[in-house]
Amino acid sequence: MNIEFNLLLCVAYLLGSISFAVVLSRLRHQPDPRSFGSRNPGASNMLRLGNRPLALATLVGDMGKGALAVWLARHQGLEPLQQAWVGLAAVVGHILPLYHRFQGGKGVATAGGVLLVLSWPAALVAALAWLGAFAIRSIASLASLAACILMLPWLAWHSPELQIPVSLMVLVILLRHRLNIGRLLAGTENRFRS
Repeated sequence: MNIEFNLLLCVAYLLGSISFAVVLSRLRHQPDPRSFGSRNPGASNMLRLGNRPLALATLVGDMGKGALAVWLARHQGLEPLQQAWVGLAAVVGHILPLYHRFQGGKGVATAGGVLLVLSWPAALVAALAWLGAFAIRSIASLASLAACILMLPWLAWHSPELQIPVSLMVLVILLRHRLNIGRLLAGTENRFRS
């Protein structure tokens, strides 16, 4: 079981390392999303730049790779705690992708896919928090931070065995948003305009 677990950690990292924003941009002969806009290879940046079909495809791809990693772990009979560690590996892969010079995204969509398979009610809480925060302020980074933070108490109450790996997942996402947090505190973070 330890061999399977370690192997799945590696597979999850490699899955997570596929940056759909970069791959889809190349396939469609678009500029690298890391070179313009927010410089983040994610669905929000693709949408911000006016490419709705690529934004949707990026969102589905990034969520899908997180969901697939956890599904593979579950399919191999790993315990929920081990599944959560595998999901964390996928998120780390998205943030520090092997295939893209370790210049990745912020991990929110991939984490959403992880949660969708790991604990769909936690994913629902996070999605509602994201939508609520975005509806109020129209700031994608604030919505993402709210989703991450507000989901943790629910998870601690209903699935405490998952708390450590999911909290670490939230921590790496918060660290990846450190510049956004600084701009939010300074009141200079851009609102989303499609």
